[in-house]
Amino acid sequence: MKKFAILFALLASVGLAQAQVSVFGTMDAGYVDSKAPGAAQSTTSFQSGGMTTSNIGIKGADDLGGGSKAVFELSSFLNNGNGATLGGTTANTFARSAFVGLSNDRLGTLTLGRQSNPSFLPTILFNAYGDSGAYSPLWHATYFGNTGNAATQIFNDTAWDNSVSYTTPSVGGAKVNLMSSKTTGGQNVGGNVLYFAGVLGLTAYWQRQEANSTGSFQNNIYATNQPGFSKGVGASYDLKVAKLFATWQNSESNSANLRAGTWQTSALIPAGPGNIMVEYAHSTNKVISTGVKTKFDEYAVGYDYPLSKRTDVYATVGRTQVTALAAGSTVGAGMRVRF
Repeated sequence: MKKFAILFALLASVGLAQAQVSVFGTMDAGYVDSKAPGAAQSTTSFQSGGMTTSNIGIKGADDLGGGSKAVFELSSFLNNGNGATLGGTTANTFARSAFVGLSNDRLGTLTLGRQSNPSFLPTILFNAYGDSGAYSPLWHATYFGNTGNAATQIFNDTAWDNSVSYTTPSVGGAKVNLMSSKTTGGQNVGGNVLYFAGVLGLTAYWQRQEANSTGSFQNNIYATNQPGFSKGVGASYDLKVAKLFATWQNSESNSANLRAGTWQTSALIPAGPGNIMVEYAHSTNKVISTGVKTKFDEYAVGYDYPLSKRTDVYATVGRTQVTALAAGSTVGAGMRVRF
């Protein structure tokens, strides 16, 4: 953490502390007993980042007047089991985000650097388990491969390097984001739309990816001129007695020789002071060259109990079924503190 202490000191010394700089993050830890589909037995282990990947960062804004401001953000993923930063194969210090930009109330926001790709917000905002990389069935069908089946991955990171992103102001509850990323591996492009009005939420995204991020948590799955494509839509509706979510996405990766379709439905159900989380995702993955199909069905049920506005404890169970394999299972519990 010495790097962060030095950085904070530098910010203060150059006066950026006067520009609305704040520290933020999440600490999330627990234990999980899991058995991958087809495995002979389960294993019990410490779990860092069960419901949210642990992280720490700084962000700030400098008011330029006339409704404009300069913005920046630097943040790292953390393993709070051993205190290490998480940054994929190259262990990037600020793998979560590293960008700077300009924002205007009427014109929107332009940012440059490493930032979340177009599929990220539509994925985490439209399922009951949110951004849980450990427990969300939709997450497992979208990033890093299905549980215990990394070869099924279409996208192997949630952010793009060297990216330029433009987000419109909210118009009638809708925001549009357009994004492009150019690296030595190729160019990634895409966009999304998010709409929220009262009890209704809607989203759609599309992205074309042919380059791996240096901060990726998986090995490079993209080959030259063999990109991956993905598109998806989602909706949420708050009935008060339950908030319902549904998504559909279709993906194709020429380099991985894979075509995948996923639909997901889930619900947040108020129960006492907390929420019951229920989620189901079904994926059919097809090997393009042979037509061989593999089906994935993942279920999860959990309960999230708030101790305060910033602190909660949770418990969850899950089951994963894969064609021709014995079912996998997950039982986990933990505590999360946001700051």
